[in-house]
Amino acid sequence: MRNSIYILIFCMCFGRITYAQTDSITVLDAVNLVAYRMKDSLYTTNVSVLKDSVLRQNQASLTNLLNYNSLVYFKENGLGMVSSPSFRGTTASQTAVLWNGISINSQTTGQTDFNTINTRGYNKIEIKPGGSSVADGSGAIGGSINLVNELIYNTGLKNELFVNYGDFNTYGVNYQTKYASKKLSLLLGISKIGSNNDYPYLEANRENKNGQYQNTNVSFAVGTKLNAKNILNIYANIYKGRRNFSVPTPNALKTKYFDFNSRSLVEWKSVFGKFKSNLKVATTTEEYRYFANIDSDFYTFGKVESLILKYGLDYSITNKMLVSMGVNYTENHGRGSDIDKEVRHLSAALISFKQAVSKSILYEINLRQEANQDYGKPLLYSAGVRIDVSDFYQLKLNTSKNFRIPTYNDLYWQGLGNINLKPEESYQGEISNNFHVKNASLLVTGYYNSVKNLLQWVPDTFGVFRPENTYKVGIYGVESVLTLNKKINQHHFSLSGTYAYTVSENKETGKQLIYVPFHKLTTSFGYGYKNFSAYYQYLNNDEVFTTTDNVTEHILDSYMVANLGAEYTLGKQQKYKIGAQVLNFWNESYESVLNRPMPGRNYNFYINLNF
Repeated sequence: MRNSIYILIFCMCFGRITYAQTDSITVLDAVNLVAYRMKDSLYTTNVSVLKDSVLRQNQASLTNLLNYNSLVYFKENGLGMVSSPSFRGTTASQTAVLWNGISINSQTTGQTDFNTINTRGYNKIEIKPGGSSVADGSGAIGGSINLVNELIYNTGLKNELFVNYGDFNTYGVNYQTKYASKKLSLLLGISKIGSNNDYPYLEANRENKNGQYQNTNVSFAVGTKLNAKNILNIYANIYKGRRNFSVPTPNALKTKYFDFNSRSLVEWKSVFGKFKSNLKVATTTEEYRYFANIDSDFYTFGKVESLILKYGLDYSITNKMLVSMGVNYTENHGRGSDIDKEVRHLSAALISFKQAVSKSILYEINLRQEANQDYGKPLLYSAGVRIDVSDFYQLKLNTSKNFRIPTYNDLYWQGLGNINLKPEESYQGEISNNFHVKNASLLVTGYYNSVKNLLQWVPDTFGVFRPENTYKVGIYGVESVLTLNKKINQHHFSLSGTYAYTVSENKETGKQLIYVPFHKLTTSFGYGYKNFSAYYQYLNNDEVFTTTDNVTEHILDSYMVANLGAEYTLGKQQKYKIGAQVLNFWNESYESVLNRPMPGRNYNFYINLNF
């Protein structure tokens, strides 16, 4: 860990900067910490929210956005290729991804490829570290990401066009139109991105081969206030993508991958007396085709169609006491080249109680009872307390039990699946310290997580990989999030940053899990003056082990990557912006996955029109 000392020194200096500038205001709005009302632990955990300005500032992939603006670590098989998250030292399958509150993790693999999520289709993204299975269901062990289409009323007609072009013939076109009256809110967005992705490798005499990709995303949302007590919302999303997978060696066989995802959701909110009701009915489809030889018409495929029903009812006993109840039901229909047609039924019942004991103390208890014959009926819980110790210091304590069920591939893969698998179980505890003064905030959280029945594909005595419940994992660490802003006349300054120290060990061997860095650090500095603004992003990922024995010969080096950007606003009403970005500003040669080099310094230009 050759960079550990440098990281710690940087953090110490970083702390001094924070202390010296406590009377400022945010400009870039990079990370805002809020208390977000969710069905579990809605007051005793923390959520980071990334909004429009930050989404436009970063590249369109969810990987790029979260890499520079969150505590999540990513391993990426080259730019635009398969991208897997590690949230608090957990696996990719232990991160829940939701779309307007509906889980969209793949039913076949159990995870989401973050390079297939186009952030241009959303106007808000919520990031919640820690377990949240009571609210979000299976997979929410390390953390959860919620992609949100926010509907706002009474803003009139607005149109936005965002066009960018950069090196490697990388392009993006995004158009959004919004109309909102007092009773109607409408949003339509169309986005297309693509790239030849043929960047040269910095330390090798070759370039990235067979890395082309392109995808199209269409998002739609409409909300109507039926009357003073009823709101009806409808959401829809369609994603179609094609990727060629980069070859690790010049003579390797070229492959390609097509995927198609569709989602639709109808939500009915109503209020009657002391009751609040929320009904969601959703359908999702995930479909893929994989060509092991790009020149052949033969492919393998998989398809899962899901029906999701969620109903929640809140009852305010008093102004300081709230009872919430709910039921969830999911029906999956899956089939594929290696999976016969299988139908899975999942259901759960939820109940929670929250009470404000005083102006400064609040506690909550949340329960979720699963009901499924395939993997048992685990009882999940979360409980926590929030104490406002003073005007500038808030303390939160939370504990929870979380889980992840086996996937279609784990259970039903012909000849290899194991229908006797148990769900992964996780027991967590965390303490959060939130410091807030006029123009700055600092959140420091310590946590512990114990995971048992870890699901992995391991070789049997004949060398054939099969899914099994394996060892236990012990995870602990400290993470912090900082925001700081300053305004001097017409000059705006901002600073935001995250730091995570993570230990994720196999309890049997005491070894760190592969591709989990001990340290991750991000910072973002912003400056604005009149019509001009600029920013600098910095990412430092510590070295990682690539084999389970943790030998030094199999270490992937740490790396430091930075981006530099600037934009200028034009027009009397300041509706037009032109901007430029220098990505990997210091031309760092690095890999986040072994033998998968990332691009060196490259440039991107964009125009943003509002009309």
